[in-house]
This record gives sequence, C-alpha cells and structure tokens, in this order.
Amino acid sequence: MKSAVLSLLVIALLPALSSLPAKEPARHVAGAESYTCRWTTHSITMDGKGDEPAWDQADRIESFSVPWLKDRSPKTRTQARLLWDRTYLYFLAEMEDHDLFADIVTHDGKTWHNDVFELFFKPSAEHDGYYEFQVNAAGTMMDMFIPQRTKTLFVDNVEKGDFHLATRVVLKGTLNERKDRDEGWQVEGRIPWTDFRSAGGRPLSGETWGFALCRYDYDKEYSDPDLSTSAPLTAKDYHQHEHYGELHFEGPDRDQAGTYGLAPFQPVTTSRVAGSPEPPLPYRVVRTLPQLQLTNPVYVEKEPGSQRLFIIDQHPSSGKQRVGRTSGDLASDQVETLLETSDVAYSLAFHPDYKTNGYFYMARSGAPGADGYDKQVRVTRYTVSPGAKGGVVDGSSLEIIQWGSNGHNGAALTFGHDGMLYITSGDGTSDSDTNLTGQGMDHLLAKLLRIDVDHPDQGAAYSVPPDNPFVDLEGARPETWAYGFRNPWRVTTDSRTGHIWVAQNGQDLWEQAYLVKRGANYGWSVYEGSHPFYLNRKRGPTPILKPTLEHPHLEARSLTGGIVYYGEKFPELQGAYLYGDYSTGKIWAAKHDGSRLLWHREVADTTLQIVGFGADGQGELLIVDYQAGKKGGFYTFEAHQGARKNSRFPLRLSRSGLFQSVRNHQLQPGAIPYEVNAPLWSDGAAKSRYVVLTSAEDRIGFSPEGNWTFPKGTVLVKSFALEMEEGKAASRRWIETRFLLFEEGEWVGYSYQWNDQQTDGRLVAREGAEQVFQIQTPEGVREQKWRYPSRTECMTCHSRAANYVLGLKTRQLNRDVDYGNVVDNQLLSFERLGVLQVDWSGQAGAVLRAALLRAWEKEELIVDLVKQLSQAPSQRTPGPSTMLPHDPAYYSRMANPYNDAHPLDDRVMAYLESNCAQCHVSAGGGNAQMNLLSSAGLSGMKIVNVKPLHDAFGLKDPVLVAPGDPGRSVLLERVARRGKGQMPQLGTNLVDEGAVSLLREWILQLATDPEKGDGSSE
Repeated sequence: MKSAVLSLLVIALLPALSSLPAKEPARHVAGAESYTCRWTTHSITMDGKGDEPAWDQADRIESFSVPWLKDRSPKTRTQARLLWDRTYLYFLAEMEDHDLFADIVTHDGKTWHNDVFELFFKPSAEHDGYYEFQVNAAGTMMDMFIPQRTKTLFVDNVEKGDFHLATRVVLKGTLNERKDRDEGWQVEGRIPWTDFRSAGGRPLSGETWGFALCRYDYDKEYSDPDLSTSAPLTAKDYHQHEHYGELHFEGPDRDQAGTYGLAPFQPVTTSRVAGSPEPPLPYRVVRTLPQLQLTNPVYVEKEPGSQRLFIIDQHPSSGKQRVGRTSGDLASDQVETLLETSDVAYSLAFHPDYKTNGYFYMARSGAPGADGYDKQVRVTRYTVSPGAKGGVVDGSSLEIIQWGSNGHNGAALTFGHDGMLYITSGDGTSDSDTNLTGQGMDHLLAKLLRIDVDHPDQGAAYSVPPDNPFVDLEGARPETWAYGFRNPWRVTTDSRTGHIWVAQNGQDLWEQAYLVKRGANYGWSVYEGSHPFYLNRKRGPTPILKPTLEHPHLEARSLTGGIVYYGEKFPELQGAYLYGDYSTGKIWAAKHDGSRLLWHREVADTTLQIVGFGADGQGELLIVDYQAGKKGGFYTFEAHQGARKNSRFPLRLSRSGLFQSVRNHQLQPGAIPYEVNAPLWSDGAAKSRYVVLTSAEDRIGFSPEGNWTFPKGTVLVKSFALEMEEGKAASRRWIETRFLLFEEGEWVGYSYQWNDQQTDGRLVAREGAEQVFQIQTPEGVREQKWRYPSRTECMTCHSRAANYVLGLKTRQLNRDVDYGNVVDNQLLSFERLGVLQVDWSGQAGAVLRAALLRAWEKEELIVDLVKQLSQAPSQRTPGPSTMLPHDPAYYSRMANPYNDAHPLDDRVMAYLESNCAQCHVSAGGGNAQMNLLSSAGLSGMKIVNVKPLHDAFGLKDPVLVAPGDPGRSVLLERVARRGKGQMPQLGTNLVDEGAVSLLREWILQLATDPEKGDGSSE
C-alpha cells in the first residue's frame, strides 16, 4: 500500500519538459566502448514509437557483440539510444527478433528467461553499487539496486527499494506464437533520477558512469538464448561491472548561452568593490559555548556562586518554554531542565541571597485572568534546593504580582542594590496606547515597578517600599518607581553603581534606552522618546524627561536592552552599558556617570537576532541570538582585527571596476542581468539589475523556495532611472546605483548618486542623502523627492529575517526574458551559464518527504519510506550540480502585480511579498504578527479581520483587512498614505496608485468569497 502510494507521489511530482531546439545527432562505430548520453530539451512520450525529434540527437549504440567469444557476433541486430534531462534517464532500443517470446508477467520476476532488454548503470567506479533494469517483450519489468555484487544478488535485492520505471513495448510480430517468423520489437522507457537515489541520484553534467546494455534473445531454433551487449565484457556475466563501457553525461550546453543573448560566463575580475570606505568597528561577534544546541533561546543569567548558566529557551522535545541550567562544564552540551511552562517566559532574576535561600523569580505571560484582558503577566518565585544537583522544589512556586495585558508586556526583572525587585510593564496594548495607559497612575501598566519581596504585607507576597515616589499620591499605584513606558525590553542593574537601565521598543520612528531616575515620567504616549506623538493626550503628574539614549528607525528598529560590562577582556568597555537591536543586529556602548553621558558609539554590526545580553562566570559578555535549532545560542565579542577599511574603495562608479562605460550604463561583460516578476515599488523608477561574480569558481546557491545564496565578493547592482518628462521613456535619467556587497559573511549596502551630466556617480555618505527632481508633466512641473538610503536603511530591508537578498529567489526569477533574438526562461539562462550550485539529492529528497508528510500527515507512518529516499551507505556521493533540479515549469512564479492578465489573488500576494514581506515575516522585527510571504497563503498571513497592533488612523472599527470594506482596512490605508504610518515605510515618497487600486478591488471581492471573507485568520 505505502509502496504504491509512494510510486504515485513520485510520478506526480515529476514535471513536464519544455521544448527547445535539438542538437545534431552523433554516431559511434562498432566496437566503441565510450558513449555520450546527450541532454534533451524535447518532450518524449512513452508510446514505444521513438519518433520524437529528441531521439534524433542521441548517440546510436550499435556495437552490440558477444565480446567473450571473439569469433562470434550476435545472431540478431540491436540498436539503442540514451538521453537525459533534469528528471529522467530515457532509453530506446530497437531489436531484431524472429521469434518473439515472453511469458513472465509478474513484476520483478526472472525476466531474463524471456526475450529481454537489460540496462546496467554503475554510477561510481570507486563504489560497489550499481543498478539493473530489465524489460521483456511483454512489457514486464524487473528493477533493483545492487549495493554489492554477491552470488545471491537477485534474491538479496530484488524486493528492496521502490522504482518507477515507465516503459512501452511495440511488437513487430506475434508474441509467443512459436511457429511464425517475427521481425522484432522496440521498447521506449524512462527512469526518474529519484530511482537512483541510493547511489547519489542524478549525475552531474560532465560525469561518467559505467554502463552496459544487454540482451537475451530466445528462438525456437537456438539451443540456448543468444546474448549480446554493448560493453566489452570478458566473461559471460552481465554483472562483470569491471568491464562496463563508459557513459558520459553531457549537460545543458554552456556554448548555447550565446544563442540566448548571454555571453559565456566570465567573472568580473576588475571589481574594486571590496572592504569598506569606513574604518572597521572595534568588535565583531564570535560563537561561544557552541556545544549548546538551543531552540529559540530568549534569556541567560549566571547562577550566583557557580559557573552555571540559567537559560530560558523553547524545549526541543515538548515545544514548551523551559528554564534550563548548564552543568558549568564549558565542554558540555547538556542543559538540565528545571521547569517547563506553556506560558511565554521572558526573564528571570536571582534573589540577592540566592546562595542561602535558593530563590529565583520568573516573569511570563499566559492565560487570562478575570479582569477582561487577553492574558495575564505574572511574576513567580521558585526555590532551588541546595547542592550542585539541586532542582526546583516541588510546590515551591509563589505568585508575587500579576497584571492584565493585551499587548506590550515588559516582564523584565532585576534586583537593585537596595534589595528591591524592579519589574517592567508595557502599556498593555499594541495600538498606539489606545487605552491611554502610558501616563496613567492608577494601574500597573507602562511602569517600572519597585517592590519589597522580603517583607511582604499580611496576606500578600510583597510590600511597597515606603520611599517609593508615589506612595502618597492619591489614586496612584504605590508600586510605581517610574512611568511613561511603551514596551520595555530588558532591564539591568549596574553591578557596581546600582544604576538601573531600561531599553524600550519604540513605535513609529524612534527607539530608546533610559538610565532610570526615581519618579521619572518618560513620556509615552504623549511623546515617542523625545519626539511629539500625541501632544493632546493627558499627561502624568510629573514632567516628561527625555531618553538617555535614542535611535531613529534609520539605524534601529527593535531595541534590546543589555548589561553594564565589567569583564577583563575589554578594559575600554568597563562600566559601559552594552545594548543592541534585534532587527539590524547592531550593538552600541554608552558610558554614563549618573549625571551625564560621557560617550556613546556603535561598537559592532552583526547578523544576529539579539534578544538579550548576559555575562558568563568570568563576567564576559554573552549575547543571546534568537534562532531555532543549532544556530540559536550565545555569542561574545572579539577585537576586530580585520582591515575592512579600503583606502581604494571606489568613491565613484567609474572607479568601481564594474562598468565598461558608466556614461552608457554598460557593465563589464561578466555581469549577469536579471529581471523579477514582482518589482518593489520605487516611486515609479525604472530599474536595471545585475549579479556580479568575481571568481571563476563562484557559484550561486540555488533554493527552490527561499532566497538564493552567493559567494564572497559578490556584488548585486541595481540602478534607478526617472523620466524627466512624464510618460516619455526617452527622457529617462539615471539617478542612483546601489551596490550590495557580500563579505565576511555579511551583506553591506552602498549607494551612488549620479551627476547631472550622466557621466558618473558619487558614493553617498553613510547617513544617506536626499535630492529633489523637477518632473515635467502635462499639468506643469512637479517636484519628486528621492531618498538615497543610509547604510543602515539598506540593511533594514535587506535584513536577516528577509534573508538579505530580496529579488533573487526562484519564484521571482522564474520568468521569460526577451534576449533580443529569442525569449527564454531566466532560470534556464542561469543554468546555461553554469553558475548555479544545486544540491539535487537534498532537494529531491525534501520534495518527496514533503509529499509523503502531506499524504500521511504523521511522520512516524512513513519512516520506512523516507529511508528509501536516502542514499545507501558507502555509495557515491555527488558534489553540487550546476543544473536545476527540475524544469522551470515545476516551480511557482510570482505574478506581476500590475498586470491584470494575472489572477487578482496572485497579484495581491505578489505585491505584499515584494513590498512588505521583508519586514512582515517571522522574526522580522516590530510587533505586527502578520506574515506576508505569498507561501503563507491568505489564512497564514493573519490579516483578514485581525485588529491592528498600531495606529488605526481614525478608521471606524478597523481591522487589517475587512472583507468587502476598504474603508475599515488598515492595510489599504497604510499603502494609500505617505508620511506617518505609510507602508512601505522606507524608500518611497509617492503613493503607488496601481497598488491602491489593486488592493481596493481585492478587498471588495473578498466579501463575495466565503472561503476568504469568513473572518478566519488564525
């Protein structure tokens, strides 16, 4: 049953083939031992006729003989041909036969007792495994993989594995009528490359396999069957693979690239785009404690009195969040689970007397209480029993304090030098403080709370310290130490000075960090940091203070609070507050004496998703990188020794080495042009795009679903042009060229501003620039402002959450391109250039596994079948291929949002992915929970009838997308506006009117589709 279903799945997954011109056929003379299996781009129908043009290009294998008998030729003639493409190995055999005989009709029977055609393939001379396929004149097949030749190989192997050989036999005579004289028979067949998976699967272009084509011919006039073969065997043994012939696989011809308007690949060795125009930052990050394999780590804190670390992460087996503890052995990979929770755990803190009482405190959010909020934020105390192996004492949990929240939770903990527990809380909403909690005093929200857990009031778990600033203010919650916070993310106490630092996620434009003062009001939501937000809102009872540190969204998007460093490795950082940004991976340091800021600077630029900071047993920095699986874990600083500053870094386009002629916008011959299906909106600018590889060995990592990957030194080039006279392409003028450079495992963006003479471009300063252009329209002259992005702005969109490279992915590049003399699929163009690096085996296996999982839903039901998809032990392991795993028709392609010939839904999905999904994906930063990748599907996007987490813009009863009601749809409102709250947030100053019309039409039709407009968005 399972084997049959697997067969159906594999066959269903194999794509149709495209049709392209054939090559001239080649012949081999009798006695030849080496043949070429030629590549075909024609479709082949399994009808047994062999009349497709594809067969005309194949080598004719006519040298069948009886090589172990020097003085005898076979009694009947045989001619065979072989072809291949991305999916199949094809064969065609024409056999003279005067007495057609085949009476075996059971698959995997002993078909060699009949008239039979046999194919043997040995993928590697260095490995034992080989394949045998047989088809008799009745169309009965036998197939098997033989991992090692043995005396009982048929019995040992024939029932193992699962094959999908497809054949069709045509007879020229009468089968099993022994009295007449027949002419012969013909068989046409194909074998999917997935059937060769046990020995590594599909060959590489240019690879050579051992092979033998063989035949049994039974005739009433023969005493024994007549045997013949194409291989130079020295014995009457078709399994004598030491003497097989050679089959050379000729892949897609790179020489054909010129036919399609592409010069053969050559690297751009003249590139001077390397290093950086700026001095290197003083530190870079390196992995520490690499043996700890963590799933979504969130928090780390050293256990007092030991070298062990307490960690909050997601438990790999249960999926719950856990508090785990390391052994203290730096070489150990063990994390002891102390407790698990279905709640979302944020942070923990150790009691100052932990070594005596064993108390630690955890903050988390979970099930709602009775106050009407969606969830409750709780701080709970646990007790760890003494001793090196002491665990959490059963029944020791004590709830200290809780509050209701619908959004920003805070939930960070620290003990002050005064012995008090400090706790952050957010504003409890996610929509511009619509509940107006930021300046309110009669609740626990939007605060830094200060409580005494050692001297609790009667019947309570804590008391309010009498020196709290608002204990005597009528109506105020006395736990308040400071207020006016939006979404605090991490709090820390300076271990020497006692200063308390809080970092905070801003909303629209700014991120903040505060050295908190007693009784301070930090302004939310009257202010966002030091900038007006809603000045008409009621203010709290004390003056509003500015943040200690502040970053615009041009350089930070989701601030993560850190620690004050007192390690020994970096004396220059001692006493500095280190903190970072989740979205950009940047890390800053600031030193403050309690009265004034002494210095503040960026110290590292990383690719990490920073959710927390800590210190190890020696006080050295730990940075928590929030990723699933083996990638997630801890990093630390090392001095940056690399000399990334390049005094010769090109300050002009003409010095970049990438252009043959800047004036003509002509790049070097090796630059690879490309186009995308769904372009990013850039205020109507025309664009040209190129990939520049700088070494002959460079290869582009192909991915069927995700973004492609690129080698060190790659430069992606994109230029922008505006029409100076609206509607006249001839008036286009180049205004900007951007380079995206990949070095040291990181992408960095640079922008060049073209001069008025269109002869060159100058490197834009690190902070970016702006220019206003005068555009002639039928109504007169209008001004168009253009933003040249800062380095940080470039990487805000080209972020790790978006996999850095946005347009270079299969569903964007899978399109037809006019090369001037022919229209060709762009994926095939990359393939013909030979620049792709493809893990065929891994991707083929992933496709089959996914299909099986969909078929059976539960993985444990298909364990045996999944094993069949894997390579057998000690067999051929091919290197990466330059060929696509499948024909382009197999892969999805994004629609053009502005082409109404495409389905409306597809256009909308493509627009959202290309314009919004670089931020709105899992781990994309910010607070919105939507995922706007088209692969998520509408329900997975979480936008239909979902309440907005930010500004509602005055819309009545707003949701992100209201089926049938554009006027309530915040997503449409954001796309249709410019300024505060606009989307896309960066890189555009003009409304995309085409997108607005598209989204409005789509929202209207959602109301008529019950499957889309039912409000289901979970």
